[in-house]
Amino acid sequence: MCYCPTNRLKFPWLKLLFSSVIFIVSQHNYADTPDMSNLTDNPDRVVVSILLKGEKIDGNLNSVVIPLKQAGRLFMIEAKINEQEGNLIFDTGATELVLNRTYFRKYSSYEKQAGGGITGSMSKVYGTILKKIDVSGLFYNQVAADLADLGHIEDKRGVKILGLFGVKMIDNLEVIFDAAHSELRLNRVDEDGNRLDPDANNMQYEFTQKLDTRCNFMMIRGRINDKELYFCLDTGAEINVLSNNIPKKAMGTVLISRRSNLGGSKSGSVEALYGTMKQFEFGNYQFGSMGTVIIDLSSMCEAYGCSIDGMLGYDFWQKGVFCFNYRKKEISFNVVKGDLK
Repeated sequence: MCYCPTNRLKFPWLKLLFSSVIFIVSQHNYADTPDMSNLTDNPDRVVVSILLKGEKIDGNLNSVVIPLKQAGRLFMIEAKINEQEGNLIFDTGATELVLNRTYFRKYSSYEKQAGGGITGSMSKVYGTILKKIDVSGLFYNQVAADLADLGHIEDKRGVKILGLFGVKMIDNLEVIFDAAHSELRLNRVDEDGNRLDPDANNMQYEFTQKLDTRCNFMMIRGRINDKELYFCLDTGAEINVLSNNIPKKAMGTVLISRRSNLGGSKSGSVEALYGTMKQFEFGNYQFGSMGTVIIDLSSMCEAYGCSIDGMLGYDFWQKGVFCFNYRKKEISFNVVKGDLK
Protein backbone atom coordinates (compact mmCIF):
# COMPACT_ATOMS: atom_id res chain seq x y z
CA MET A 1 0.00 0.00 0.00
CA CYS A 2 1.35 3.43 -0.94
CA TYR A 3 1.50 6.18 1.63
CA CYS A 4 0.10 9.70 1.26
CA PRO A 5 2.77 12.35 1.98
CA THR A 6 1.88 15.13 4.39
CA ASN A 7 3.44 17.80 2.18
CA ARG A 8 1.77 18.91 -1.05
CA LEU A 9 3.50 16.90 -3.73
CA LYS A 10 3.06 17.27 -7.45
CA PHE A 11 4.12 14.83 -10.15
CA PRO A 12 5.21 17.07 -12.99
CA TRP A 13 6.10 14.43 -15.54
CA LEU A 14 6.10 10.77 -16.18
CA LYS A 15 7.25 9.32 -19.46
CA LEU A 16 7.08 5.69 -20.33
CA LEU A 17 9.23 4.84 -23.31
CA PHE A 18 10.58 1.53 -24.49
CA SER A 19 14.05 2.86 -23.67
CA SER A 20 13.36 4.29 -20.22
CA VAL A 21 10.89 5.03 -17.47
CA ILE A 22 11.54 8.23 -15.53
CA PHE A 23 9.55 10.56 -13.37
CA ILE A 24 9.99 13.61 -11.17
CA VAL A 25 8.25 14.67 -8.00
CA SER A 26 8.49 18.32 -7.15
CA GLN A 27 7.11 20.93 -4.81
CA HIS A 28 6.82 24.52 -6.01
CA ASN A 29 8.67 27.08 -3.94
CA TYR A 30 8.22 30.39 -5.69
CA ALA A 31 9.98 32.25 -2.88
CA ASP A 32 13.22 30.80 -4.30
CA THR A 33 12.39 31.65 -7.92
CA PRO A 34 14.68 34.27 -9.52
CA ASP A 35 13.24 37.36 -11.22
CA MET A 36 9.72 36.78 -9.94
CA SER A 37 9.00 40.36 -8.85
CA ASN A 38 7.45 41.27 -12.20
CA LEU A 39 4.81 38.54 -12.08
CA THR A 40 1.31 39.81 -11.38
CA ASP A 41 -0.62 36.54 -11.74
CA ASN A 42 -0.40 33.27 -9.86
CA PRO A 43 1.74 31.00 -12.09
CA ASP A 44 -0.11 27.97 -10.72
CA ARG A 45 -3.18 29.13 -12.65
CA VAL A 46 -2.78 28.81 -16.40
CA VAL A 47 -4.49 31.51 -18.50
CA VAL A 48 -5.38 30.33 -22.02
CA SER A 49 -6.99 32.06 -25.01
CA ILE A 50 -7.77 30.66 -28.45
CA LEU A 51 -6.15 32.41 -31.40
CA LEU A 52 -6.78 32.51 -35.12
CA LYS A 53 -3.89 33.19 -37.49
CA GLY A 54 -1.84 34.68 -34.69
CA GLU A 55 -4.44 37.28 -33.70
CA LYS A 56 -6.10 37.05 -30.30
CA ILE A 57 -9.87 36.57 -30.44
CA ASP A 58 -11.86 37.97 -27.51
CA GLY A 59 -14.95 35.90 -26.79
CA ASN A 60 -15.65 34.94 -30.43
CA LEU A 61 -13.71 31.72 -30.88
CA ASN A 62 -14.52 28.98 -28.40
CA SER A 63 -13.23 25.88 -30.15
CA VAL A 64 -10.15 24.82 -32.06
CA VAL A 65 -9.14 21.62 -33.86
CA ILE A 66 -5.44 20.79 -33.66
CA PRO A 67 -3.88 18.20 -36.00
CA LEU A 68 -1.46 15.97 -34.12
CA LYS A 69 1.84 14.81 -35.52
CA GLN A 70 3.10 11.33 -34.70
CA ALA A 71 6.61 10.08 -34.03
CA GLY A 72 6.28 6.37 -33.42
CA ARG A 73 3.63 6.07 -30.73
CA LEU A 74 3.98 9.64 -29.48
CA PHE A 75 1.44 12.36 -30.32
CA MET A 76 2.90 15.83 -30.78
CA ILE A 77 1.59 19.40 -31.04
CA GLU A 78 3.44 22.12 -32.93
CA ALA A 79 4.43 24.99 -30.65
CA LYS A 80 6.42 28.21 -30.48
CA ILE A 81 8.02 29.28 -27.21
CA ASN A 82 9.66 32.67 -27.66
CA GLU A 83 11.86 32.11 -30.70
CA GLN A 84 12.00 28.32 -30.41
CA GLU A 85 9.76 26.35 -32.76
CA GLY A 86 9.25 22.63 -32.41
CA ASN A 87 6.97 20.02 -30.89
CA LEU A 88 5.39 19.37 -27.51
CA ILE A 89 4.41 15.80 -26.67
CA PHE A 90 0.72 15.60 -25.73
CA ASP A 91 1.16 13.93 -22.35
CA THR A 92 -1.60 13.60 -19.75
CA GLY A 93 0.88 11.55 -17.73
CA ALA A 94 2.49 14.91 -16.90
CA THR A 95 0.77 17.27 -14.48
CA GLU A 96 2.12 20.44 -16.09
CA LEU A 97 4.44 21.82 -18.75
CA VAL A 98 7.93 20.29 -18.94
CA LEU A 99 10.59 21.92 -21.12
CA ASN A 100 13.55 20.26 -22.77
CA ARG A 101 16.61 21.75 -21.09
CA THR A 102 18.51 21.52 -24.39
CA TYR A 103 16.65 24.55 -25.75
CA PHE A 104 16.08 26.52 -22.55
CA ARG A 105 19.43 26.37 -20.73
CA LYS A 106 19.78 30.15 -20.57
CA TYR A 107 16.42 30.74 -18.90
CA SER A 108 16.37 31.89 -15.28
CA SER A 109 15.56 28.87 -13.16
CA TYR A 110 15.25 27.73 -9.57
CA GLU A 111 16.01 24.41 -7.93
CA LYS A 112 13.07 22.28 -6.82
CA GLN A 113 12.64 19.10 -4.82
CA ALA A 114 14.67 16.25 -6.35
CA GLY A 115 12.98 13.57 -8.39
CA GLY A 116 13.28 9.82 -8.47
CA GLY A 117 12.50 7.00 -10.85
CA ILE A 118 11.45 3.41 -10.70
CA THR A 119 15.09 2.39 -10.35
CA GLY A 120 15.60 4.69 -7.38
CA SER A 121 17.74 7.16 -9.35
CA MET A 122 17.67 10.74 -8.13
CA SER A 123 18.27 13.91 -10.12
CA LYS A 124 17.98 17.63 -9.57
CA VAL A 125 14.88 19.36 -10.87
CA TYR A 126 14.66 23.00 -11.95
CA GLY A 127 11.70 25.22 -12.74
CA THR A 128 11.17 28.42 -14.71
CA ILE A 129 8.37 30.83 -15.69
CA LEU A 130 7.39 31.50 -19.31
CA LYS A 131 5.66 34.77 -20.18
CA LYS A 132 4.03 33.56 -23.40
CA ILE A 133 3.49 30.31 -25.33
CA ASP A 134 1.80 29.75 -28.70
CA VAL A 135 0.61 26.15 -29.07
CA SER A 136 -1.14 25.56 -32.41
CA GLY A 137 -3.84 28.16 -31.81
CA LEU A 138 -3.68 28.30 -28.03
CA PHE A 139 -2.08 31.27 -26.33
CA TYR A 140 -0.80 30.94 -22.75
CA ASN A 141 0.44 33.65 -20.37
CA GLN A 142 2.85 33.21 -17.44
CA VAL A 143 3.17 29.45 -17.24
CA ALA A 144 5.28 27.63 -14.67
CA ALA A 145 7.35 24.86 -16.26
CA ASP A 146 9.88 22.26 -15.21
CA LEU A 147 13.20 21.87 -17.00
CA ALA A 148 14.38 18.35 -17.78
CA ASP A 149 16.72 16.50 -20.11
CA LEU A 150 14.55 15.02 -22.87
CA GLY A 151 17.37 14.35 -25.31
CA HIS A 152 16.79 10.60 -25.19
CA ILE A 153 13.32 11.11 -26.69
CA GLU A 154 14.71 13.26 -29.50
CA ASP A 155 17.47 10.74 -30.20
CA LYS A 156 14.98 7.89 -30.34
CA ARG A 157 12.40 9.63 -32.53
CA GLY A 158 14.56 12.00 -34.60
CA VAL A 159 12.32 15.04 -34.08
CA LYS A 160 12.74 18.31 -32.21
CA ILE A 161 11.02 18.01 -28.82
CA LEU A 162 10.51 21.28 -26.93
CA GLY A 163 8.83 19.53 -24.02
CA LEU A 164 5.77 17.77 -22.62
CA PHE A 165 2.28 19.29 -22.79
CA GLY A 166 0.69 18.20 -19.51
CA VAL A 167 -2.68 18.23 -17.76
CA LYS A 168 -2.41 21.76 -16.34
CA MET A 169 -2.34 23.12 -19.89
CA ILE A 170 -5.82 21.72 -20.65
CA ASP A 171 -7.55 21.49 -17.26
CA ASN A 172 -9.79 24.48 -18.07
CA LEU A 173 -10.80 23.11 -21.47
CA GLU A 174 -12.92 20.24 -22.72
CA VAL A 175 -10.66 17.90 -24.69
CA ILE A 176 -11.73 15.49 -27.44
CA PHE A 177 -8.90 13.13 -28.37
CA ASP A 178 -9.21 11.09 -31.57
CA ALA A 179 -5.97 9.13 -31.68
CA ALA A 180 -6.92 7.04 -34.72
CA HIS A 181 -7.23 10.24 -36.79
CA SER A 182 -4.46 12.15 -34.97
CA GLU A 183 -6.78 14.98 -33.99
CA LEU A 184 -7.32 17.05 -30.86
CA ARG A 185 -10.38 19.27 -30.42
CA LEU A 186 -10.35 21.79 -27.56
CA ASN A 187 -13.47 23.60 -26.38
CA ARG A 188 -13.54 26.53 -23.96
CA VAL A 189 -15.72 25.94 -20.89
CA ASP A 190 -17.08 27.96 -18.00
CA GLU A 191 -16.20 27.47 -14.33
CA ASP A 192 -18.62 24.52 -14.15
CA GLY A 193 -17.12 22.82 -17.19
CA ASN A 194 -19.99 23.62 -19.59
CA ARG A 195 -19.06 24.51 -23.16
CA LEU A 196 -19.24 28.21 -24.00
CA ASP A 197 -20.38 27.13 -27.45
CA PRO A 198 -22.82 24.20 -26.98
CA ASP A 199 -22.83 23.54 -30.73
CA ALA A 200 -19.05 23.19 -30.98
CA ASN A 201 -19.29 19.39 -30.95
CA ASN A 202 -22.49 17.46 -31.52
CA MET A 203 -21.03 14.00 -31.05
CA GLN A 204 -23.08 11.67 -28.86
CA TYR A 205 -21.07 9.42 -26.57
CA GLU A 206 -21.96 5.87 -25.62
CA PHE A 207 -20.50 5.98 -22.16
CA THR A 208 -19.69 8.58 -19.49
CA GLN A 209 -17.86 8.03 -16.20
CA LYS A 210 -16.44 10.23 -13.48
CA LEU A 211 -12.73 11.04 -13.50
CA ASP A 212 -10.67 10.81 -10.33
CA THR A 213 -8.37 13.86 -10.21
CA ARG A 214 -7.13 13.61 -6.62
CA CYS A 215 -3.48 13.23 -7.65
CA ASN A 216 -3.57 16.03 -10.26
CA PHE A 217 -3.93 13.38 -12.94
CA MET A 218 -6.84 11.83 -14.76
CA MET A 219 -7.50 8.44 -13.22
CA ILE A 220 -10.26 5.89 -13.79
CA ARG A 221 -11.45 2.63 -12.31
CA GLY A 222 -11.09 -0.25 -14.73
CA ARG A 223 -11.46 -4.00 -14.33
CA ILE A 224 -9.46 -7.03 -15.33
CA ASN A 225 -11.21 -10.36 -14.78
CA ASP A 226 -13.72 -8.61 -12.47
CA LYS A 227 -10.96 -7.14 -10.27
CA GLU A 228 -11.28 -3.35 -9.91
CA LEU A 229 -8.03 -1.47 -10.54
CA TYR A 230 -6.97 2.20 -10.66
CA PHE A 231 -5.40 3.44 -13.90
CA CYS A 232 -3.81 6.76 -14.89
CA LEU A 233 -4.86 7.99 -18.34
CA ASP A 234 -1.55 8.71 -20.07
CA THR A 235 -1.55 9.99 -23.66
CA GLY A 236 2.26 10.09 -23.55
CA ALA A 237 2.72 6.38 -22.75
CA GLU A 238 3.81 4.27 -25.71
CA ILE A 239 2.52 1.12 -24.09
CA ASN A 240 0.10 0.22 -21.28
CA VAL A 241 1.58 -0.45 -17.85
CA LEU A 242 0.50 -2.83 -15.10
CA SER A 243 1.85 -3.07 -11.57
CA ASN A 244 3.45 -6.38 -10.69
CA ASN A 245 1.44 -6.22 -7.48
CA ILE A 246 -2.07 -6.50 -8.94
CA PRO A 247 -4.24 -9.45 -7.77
CA LYS A 248 -3.35 -12.88 -9.16
CA LYS A 249 -6.81 -13.24 -10.65
CA ALA A 250 -6.13 -10.21 -12.84
CA MET A 251 -2.47 -11.02 -13.52
CA GLY A 252 -3.40 -14.51 -14.69
CA THR A 253 -5.20 -13.08 -17.73
CA VAL A 254 -2.05 -11.38 -19.10
CA LEU A 255 -0.21 -13.40 -21.74
CA ILE A 256 3.53 -12.89 -21.09
CA SER A 257 5.73 -12.91 -24.19
CA ARG A 258 9.18 -11.85 -22.98
CA ARG A 259 11.26 -10.61 -20.09
CA SER A 260 13.62 -7.62 -20.21
CA ASN A 261 15.38 -4.96 -18.12
CA LEU A 262 14.09 -1.42 -18.18
CA GLY A 263 16.58 1.36 -17.47
CA GLY A 264 15.83 4.42 -15.38
CA SER A 265 16.90 8.03 -15.90
CA LYS A 266 20.41 7.29 -14.71
CA SER A 267 22.07 4.06 -13.59
CA GLY A 268 20.22 0.96 -12.58
CA SER A 269 17.39 -1.01 -14.11
CA VAL A 270 14.31 -2.96 -13.14
CA GLU A 271 12.87 -6.17 -14.45
CA ALA A 272 10.00 -5.80 -16.90
CA LEU A 273 7.64 -8.37 -18.36
CA TYR A 274 6.10 -7.66 -21.75
CA GLY A 275 2.82 -9.21 -22.77
CA THR A 276 -0.80 -8.80 -23.87
CA MET A 277 -3.64 -7.62 -21.65
CA LYS A 278 -6.79 -9.38 -22.85
CA GLN A 279 -9.62 -8.72 -20.40
CA PHE A 280 -9.48 -5.00 -19.62
CA GLU A 281 -12.94 -3.49 -19.08
CA PHE A 282 -13.95 0.13 -18.66
CA GLY A 283 -17.60 0.83 -18.13
CA ASN A 284 -19.54 -1.81 -20.02
CA TYR A 285 -16.89 -2.32 -22.65
CA GLN A 286 -14.15 -4.87 -23.14
CA PHE A 287 -11.27 -3.31 -25.02
CA GLY A 288 -9.80 -6.44 -26.53
CA SER A 289 -6.10 -7.27 -26.73
CA MET A 290 -3.66 -4.50 -25.79
CA GLY A 291 0.11 -4.58 -25.37
CA THR A 292 1.39 -4.03 -21.83
CA VAL A 293 4.50 -4.01 -19.72
CA ILE A 294 4.51 -5.22 -16.11
CA ILE A 295 6.85 -3.45 -13.67
CA ASP A 296 7.21 -2.52 -10.01
CA LEU A 297 5.22 0.70 -9.46
CA SER A 298 5.82 1.05 -5.71
CA SER A 299 8.10 4.10 -6.09
CA MET A 300 5.56 5.66 -8.40
CA CYS A 301 2.82 5.13 -5.82
CA GLU A 302 4.91 7.05 -3.30
CA ALA A 303 5.28 9.87 -5.82
CA TYR A 304 1.54 10.03 -6.45
CA GLY A 305 0.75 9.78 -2.76
CA CYS A 306 -1.97 7.26 -3.64
CA SER A 307 -2.30 3.79 -5.05
CA ILE A 308 -2.05 3.20 -8.80
CA ASP A 309 -2.36 -0.18 -10.52
CA GLY A 310 -1.34 0.87 -14.01
CA MET A 311 -1.36 3.36 -16.87
CA LEU A 312 -3.36 3.31 -20.07
CA GLY A 313 -1.37 4.36 -23.12
CA TYR A 314 -1.23 4.14 -26.90
CA ASP A 315 -3.16 0.91 -27.50
CA PHE A 316 -5.99 2.12 -25.25
CA TRP A 317 -6.35 5.47 -27.04
CA GLN A 318 -6.48 3.74 -30.42
CA LYS A 319 -9.68 1.99 -29.38
CA GLY A 320 -11.99 4.99 -29.63
CA VAL A 321 -12.72 8.72 -29.41
CA PHE A 322 -12.41 10.09 -25.88
CA CYS A 323 -13.72 13.32 -24.38
CA PHE A 324 -12.43 14.41 -20.99
CA ASN A 325 -13.54 17.37 -18.96
CA TYR A 326 -11.31 18.07 -15.97
CA ARG A 327 -13.63 20.63 -14.43
CA LYS A 328 -16.64 18.32 -14.59
CA LYS A 329 -14.43 15.36 -13.65
CA GLU A 330 -15.97 13.33 -16.46
CA ILE A 331 -14.73 11.15 -19.31
CA SER A 332 -16.94 10.11 -22.23
CA PHE A 333 -16.06 7.86 -25.14
CA ASN A 334 -17.18 5.96 -28.21
CA VAL A 335 -15.47 2.66 -28.86
CA VAL A 336 -14.10 2.18 -32.36
CA LYS A 337 -12.55 -1.24 -31.77
CA GLY A 338 -13.89 -3.41 -28.99
CA ASP A 339 -16.89 -5.43 -28.01
CA LEU A 340 -19.88 -4.46 -25.92
CA LYS A 341 -19.96 -6.79 -22.96
